[in-house]
Amino acid sequence: MGLPQPTVRSHLRRVFRKLGVRSRVELARVIEQGAARARTMAAVDETRQRIERDLHDGLQQRLVTLGLQVRAAELSVPAAATELKWELMQVAEGLMDVLRDVREISRGIHPAILSERGPEPAVKALARRSPVPVDLTARVPGRLPDRVELGAYYIVSEALANVAKHANAEVVMVWVEAGRGVLTLSVRDDGVGGADPYGSGLTGLRERAEALGGTLTLTSPPGCGTSVEVRLPAAAR
Repeated sequence: MGLPQPTVRSHLRRVFRKLGVRSRVELARVIEQGAARARTMAAVDETRQRIERDLHDGLQQRLVTLGLQVRAAELSVPAAATELKWELMQVAEGLMDVLRDVREISRGIHPAILSERGPEPAVKALARRSPVPVDLTARVPGRLPDRVELGAYYIVSEALANVAKHANAEVVMVWVEAGRGVLTLSVRDDGVGGADPYGSGLTGLRERAEALGGTLTLTSPPGCGTSVEVRLPAAAR
């Protein structure tokens, strides 16, 4: 049994007000913009994964091989040829420095720990690297869809970077929990507050959350710290 037309129109008006649109045409445009953001985020994440694989399987392996070859050459040089041994040692150490740099770049593009061990160990690694001390609670049993895990990782990573850059905080509390088909992320600091909701950092976080079908809520009163709460749909694998 169909609803009366006045009731349908009333429901539509309420939906339009909540979404900030005035017509079905604008609603269709908002939906398409959201879908376009989701496609863009997915393409970016796929590119990151491909570059990470290329770095790990190609360049990193080649650097390791070259380093071992130089070390072998150093060991084969007579002890009396001290200058040549020293030069080969410098080359080997330089190759290892480059390898460490490549690994750090690779970790920033697509963290291997996330692919291999899942979101809980990956978020713990982010907490250890944070320049602001982190009080972490992580409860993510099992694995989630790849795009959700990657999106959550970058949301936490970027939120921690924002805290380090702008919050002047002494501690940041991070909560990551999965349950009942939802992944909840919370990043709260005790800093200066007053975060600009339309700044590039928070806009990027919001767009990533929305591209995954989730929501982001910001609370940042001046002088009282900043809280970023994200909820993402996340059915287990």
